Amino acid sequence: MRAWLGVIVLAATALGAAPVAARAGYTHGVADAALVAAAKATPLKLIDYDQVLCRNGRTVAAWLKQLTAGDARAIVWSGGACALVDTNPIDSGSDWCAQAAILLKHPKDRSDKPMVEIYFDKPSHGRPSPAYAFRAMTEDDGLIRFRQDFETSWLQRFPANAKAIQCPQP
Repeated sequence: MRAWLGVIVLAATALGAAPVAARAGYTHGVADAALVAAAKATPLKLIDYDQVLCRNGRTVAAWLKQLTAGDARAIVWSGGACALVDTNPIDSGSDWCAQAAILLKHPKDRSDKPMVEIYFDKPSHGRPSPAYAFRAMTEDDGLIRFRQDFETSWLQRFPANAKAIQCPQP
């Protein structure tokens, strides 16, 4: 019986029938959970576009937790195709991203849902490649391309964490 089912699926595919839907929890062959884990563990220096910023050895997860402490009710991570894309080719995204939706304790309104997104290149053997880009979205500033710009925007709105996030003085 099992052999016949395989023959029927193969024949249906050969005749142009729609392919079976992608596996749930996977994006183009990569587990969404693996994208999330890779994004959280990404050192900031990989997404800072060759800028030499202090404390850039921290992970994205540690930085985001420090930055949003006290103002975020939760940070909800998900993996999948890039969501923060634009018509500009530089912002076209990739097929593999991880998103961190920041749920605020005191949002301005229902649409006040900042998001950070980490872009990944083509995976190798079902595993995410190193991260290569950062994008974010806020209600006040729209699409943000650089981590440092997102941090500045966040601290203008929520200045209480500025000491925890700032670079040490020489």
